[in-house]
Amino acid sequence: MLSDSVILIAGLLFIAAALGYVFARFGDDADEAKPADPDKLNSDYIKGLNFLLNEQPDQALEVFIRMVEVDEDTLETHFALGGLFRRRGEVERAIRIHQNLIARPNLTGEQREQAFFALGVDYLGAGLYDRAEKLFLQLGESDTHKEAALLKLIRICELTNDWEKAISFYETLEETGSLPESPDHIAHYHCQLAEMAMMSGEMDEARTHLDVADGRALETIRTRLTQANYSQAVGEHEKAIGLYERVISLEPRLASEVIPGLARSCREINKPDELTRILEELKSNHGQARDAIALATIRDQAIENPVALGCLKEFVVTHPVLSTLADTEHLNDADEAVQVATLNRVRAALAKIAMQSARYRCHECGYATMELLWQCPSCREWETVVPAQQLALGSMLS
Repeated sequence: MLSDSVILIAGLLFIAAALGYVFARFGDDADEAKPADPDKLNSDYIKGLNFLLNEQPDQALEVFIRMVEVDEDTLETHFALGGLFRRRGEVERAIRIHQNLIARPNLTGEQREQAFFALGVDYLGAGLYDRAEKLFLQLGESDTHKEAALLKLIRICELTNDWEKAISFYETLEETGSLPESPDHIAHYHCQLAEMAMMSGEMDEARTHLDVADGRALETIRTRLTQANYSQAVGEHEKAIGLYERVISLEPRLASEVIPGLARSCREINKPDELTRILEELKSNHGQARDAIALATIRDQAIENPVALGCLKEFVVTHPVLSTLADTEHLNDADEAVQVATLNRVRAALAKIAMQSARYRCHECGYATMELLWQCPSCREWETVVPAQQLALGSMLS
């Protein structure tokens, strides 16, 4: 049975052939350019379509490439064919089509730029980032493709972790007045550089990058969380607590990610009541906060806050699966020591299970990962990866 993509290609080319025939047959007689022989054009299209329908893409490719030499009106059809090959994962065939177009001496400047851009996208899809970057840089002065080329260059920098160049390209894009939707990419790039500097112990450099990120017009969750982690690392725990609380207010779904850091800073300055206040407000204001607090308590064995432990206990005894597996009788025992010992055993067991499951998930496309990623590798959206909801843990146990 023919694949859907082959049928799609065949359909598009058939339409292009029909339009080409009509324009060649009934076009403007005053046109100085000599029209292609419609019989020859139709014959080549039929030949190519037959090859595609018989699952012989290489033979079809040869026919369509030869057609470029026959008639310039087929140019857009070849761009469409190259794009379809690329989307099918047949990047080598797409590259061949676009390289052949570039080799044509009679292309206009705009057509050549279009071919260069298409070839750059081919190289990008094939992971040939150096070749793609060279082509997109050539298009940096193009009136038609400048913005699209900058976006592709930024994409290459993100893939290769070249954050300094990403900032430079993004600033150039800002000057054009055409920017991607929020959140602010430059803030993310500076946060990335700040995190790298912190890992290397370059705290002054980290602070510089965070100051730039903080000075951007749009507030990002990542900037606040990275600032909180930085403040904690340099011993500014009061500031860290305020920043962690700000992150929770901006994105409650990150609560299970933020609570361990928040608890640590409260312990460092001996302010357990501050943690209690924040957890109680969180639980009161957000319906799923109890489970988020419970999950944080499972993953961070150092958390001993009574509100956190209470949320963990409620989570276990009300869960449809855990309540049948855990020793709920002893969790409800009048003897507090027995309750604590039982809860600690359950907590340790759940920590092992949680370590083996995906901790984060993109709420846009569903991509699952073991670490917090600020840009989803699947859909490429920013700030869409959040801690997996606690029900995911329950479904795993079931």
